[in-house]
Amino acid sequence: MDLKRFDNQCVRITTTTGEVFEGVVSYCNREYVFHEYGYDQEALHLVPVLLCKDDIAGVESLENVNGPYGHFSEKYGFLEKKCLEWGTDMIEEVFDSEDDIQQLRMLACLNDNFQSLTERTVEGMAPWRLKNGISEPKEENNEQGPIYKGELEKMLHTLVKYSENDEVVKEAKELLERFEKHFS
Repeated sequence: MDLKRFDNQCVRITTTTGEVFEGVVSYCNREYVFHEYGYDQEALHLVPVLLCKDDIAGVESLENVNGPYGHFSEKYGFLEKKCLEWGTDMIEEVFDSEDDIQQLRMLACLNDNFQSLTERTVEGMAPWRLKNGISEPKEENNEQGPIYKGELEKMLHTLVKYSENDEVVKEAKELLERFEKHFS
């Protein structure tokens, strides 16, 4: 499978475990992946996940697909749901990506899963931002990461203030207002 040909394309990736990811990928050559991640193989990077060649069952270009959600099959997908599950860190990577489409998909996921979002929200900022970069170890073995209220508010404020995409600004502002109202 020639992964390089999918660089900067919107694709659908099916993993060897059956998970399906959609989004714009960057090709990462073997040397880069080994240097940055310690895996001796090429990969596709779909913010915030790295999908190594051995973990990919198939890749399909979505560049010529145009439906109600553009190149995508739904308004958000497995990737955005996993980012919500993984918590603030992964959501932040999506918002920091400067990919308007991916940001809009993440905002749609947060809006549609608002109850889950608010139930998992904890006060404040991530501990590693407050304690000289050291985070406290978790005692529980939970795959779900926390949603830090202060972190999410800061991310949404940043999108509202700095995004050049009017739709991203509108969606981020509406979610921020809804989020702040819920916790007031």
